[in-house]
Amino acid sequence: MKFSKNDHLRFAYGIGFITVGAMHIIVPNIFEHIFAAISNSTYEIINILGFVLIICGVGLLIRRVHKEAAILLIILMIIFIPLSIIMLTRYVPGPLGLEYEPVLGYLRILAFTLLIWFLIKACELSPRRKYNKTKYDQNI
Repeated sequence: MKFSKNDHLRFAYGIGFITVGAMHIIVPNIFEHIFAAISNSTYEIINILGFVLIICGVGLLIRRVHKEAAILLIILMIIFIPLSIIMLTRYVPGPLGLEYEPVLGYLRILAFTLLIWFLIKACELSPRRKYNKTKYDQNI
């Protein structure tokens, strides 16, 4: 069985999301400051999110369900972009201190948008994919 470049990228994303999900469950105090802006019960949210990330990461590794897993991850990242903006407008003490928190917020927004774009490319979710490029090569 040959794997394409998109399959390799999808596998890398799957392993990455499994790792990040495991980090959410094993070391939740790293991610507490992110959810402190919207909720007081951050531990439960972080554990549920870690479980969802692991399930979606495993889903990216399985060819039958990789598109559904990618769509769920894209929805999660679209939800986290406004959360990062809320963190930029409120004072939420982060792990690196007050001076680095705006930089981390902007990097988080940029990273989420790039991850969404790469997931669309890797899992072939683009609506333009089905159009054939040789459509206009007809002799008139």
